[in-house]
Amino acid sequence: MKLSFIHAPNIHYDQNYGTLFSPLWAYTLASYVPDEWDMTVYDCCISNPDEIGAADIFAFSGINQDIESIRPVFDLLKQKYPNAIFVLGGPITWSMEQEGKLSNLEFFDYLFILDGEQTFPDFLNKIALGERDKIEKIIRAERYPMDKVKSVDFSLYRSQAPTYYGAVVEVSRGCPFLCEFCDIRVLPGNNRANNKNPEIIVAELDEYFRLGITQFQFACDNFIGDTAWARKCVDAILEWRTRVNAKISIFTWLTINLYKFPDLMDKMRRAGFSIVFIGLESVNQNSLLETAKVQNTKDLETAVMTIQSYGFIIAPGFIFGFDSDTATVFDETLDFMRDTGTIGGDPSFLMALPGTPLYARMKRTDRLVSDDESATVRRKITTNVRYLQGSEALADGFIDFIRKYTDAEFQLARFKNHVDRIVESKLFVPIDGVGYGSPLEYLKLQLGNAESRKMMFLRMIFLLKRPANILAVLKAVLLAKRAARLGYNLDINFNYWVYVWTNIGIKYWSLKKSDFELHSVPNDFDFNRLLSQGDEAPVTNVENRKLGNEKTIQQSRLTNSALKQLVDSKIRP
Repeated sequence: MKLSFIHAPNIHYDQNYGTLFSPLWAYTLASYVPDEWDMTVYDCCISNPDEIGAADIFAFSGINQDIESIRPVFDLLKQKYPNAIFVLGGPITWSMEQEGKLSNLEFFDYLFILDGEQTFPDFLNKIALGERDKIEKIIRAERYPMDKVKSVDFSLYRSQAPTYYGAVVEVSRGCPFLCEFCDIRVLPGNNRANNKNPEIIVAELDEYFRLGITQFQFACDNFIGDTAWARKCVDAILEWRTRVNAKISIFTWLTINLYKFPDLMDKMRRAGFSIVFIGLESVNQNSLLETAKVQNTKDLETAVMTIQSYGFIIAPGFIFGFDSDTATVFDETLDFMRDTGTIGGDPSFLMALPGTPLYARMKRTDRLVSDDESATVRRKITTNVRYLQGSEALADGFIDFIRKYTDAEFQLARFKNHVDRIVESKLFVPIDGVGYGSPLEYLKLQLGNAESRKMMFLRMIFLLKRPANILAVLKAVLLAKRAARLGYNLDINFNYWVYVWTNIGIKYWSLKKSDFELHSVPNDFDFNRLLSQGDEAPVTNVENRKLGNEKTIQQSRLTNSALKQLVDSKIRP
């Protein structure tokens, strides 16, 4: 029997910026498929859906926004192969169920919710045995233990390897922190680390490396959620790199707590970690408390500069629109970026993701924007939250933020501070000048693809349209060369700085107020409604311990504490 995995993500190329990664979900699930099935992976980012051949089963996956791109491909294949079975899994099904909109996906024959490593092969076995009448439309799973996972199916991947910028390696799931807006922590069993065996991680790296791949994304919710495991993983990578002389570079996701572990930072750099995404979220202390991001409240500036001093590039997550945000948050964020020398960043507005405590709080206070309130015309910036700040002020503030952010003088200042902090710290740990973020590897891929060449052309246009931009780039080149003479090779850092600067410039080219669809609370909004009622159950309560609610209650208390300060300031005479 024939099975086809269909990857049809809703990727606007101005958001992809010329990098493309393989659909890890498909190659992962493929390793669990019973032997009697003939498999194919179709990535609609590189293949024309019209060329997809017949199959007994078409398996889709995606996130919420992918429904707009999944549906046309589904309709096309359904018309061509009406007798085929169509299934859908991935984050989209969990999220839609949490939002009460699972019926929006009912055109699929079967819906898989949560991990499919066990439920998908069980499903295929029943189909092969002709037992379709025994299968429920909605197929649920428990979280699959990562210490039992198999390696991805390289027999399918090998022929497609040259197409992609690099490879994604899933290394762990789960995060121990409490962030109110995060949908990771609310997945069953996901508020703790669930780690992959380092031996399998190294085996996958070795296989990819043999295919000529040197750029890697380590997919996880928090690489240092379990620091003991993180150390074992990094040690295993270091041993492998030494044994096979592998020059690689790694991007991953983790938390600001990394700065507390100098030994781990040193090892990670020697293992090839170059860029780390860290959710900084806000420079406003009360906004951080509001979202229970307590790990970010202890001298965030020092923590950021410490991590960068080892040579790491921080890709920071910044969010605007927290209830505690003030009118000065845009300029304060710019000051933070410049002063710390943080060279990444693509700030966004707060969204309430289904299933999160934030979503529940917005719903309780009637601050969710319904679908029928959204404009029919797609905007560049749209959210589902009614902000306490005025929507006009938020739009004006963000437009001004982008204008200042993309200014050549600001960009040069942040890059200069980035270089100066590294050189002055004397903590820099060099890595090989190949892999993730390296100029040569990135350039080779861009020249080999028509869409990527278009993006490179747009980057050049953005830089050339103002002489000050070119002058800033030339001065930055001199800064990098001066650092190199002192023993600090920052080619990747320079390339990433230009990459992010031009990304934001292209993404928000000629940004105007008509590009926004933001909503605010009415003028007569009762701020007392912000405070949670009935969430003060003691953490030590036996029933709460049985239900595992201790962390949720702690998060609620932190959020309520910050909001109480906000309410007091709003209603004070």
